[in-house]
Amino acid sequence: MLMPVHAVGLVAIGLWLLDNCDLEACAAMAAELGQWDLHLAVAPVRFAGTTGSPVNPIATFRPRFTRGVTP
Repeated sequence: MLMPVHAVGLVAIGLWLLDNCDLEACAAMAAELGQWDLHLAVAPVRFAGTTGSPVNPIATFRPRFTRGVTP
């Protein structure tokens, strides 16, 4: 069954939908750092004429800065 959000997302605006993400390693790192915000970049392989691709997800946590210290 095709859900309306899938039809609009995939066809009309070219939105990438990710299913079955295993983010346990990100959760473990977030707990270790005591930081719960991150940037998740997902870079698909560009294949012409396809509807799916393997991806290379990269999670980046922003560095912590102490008061008075600038990057």
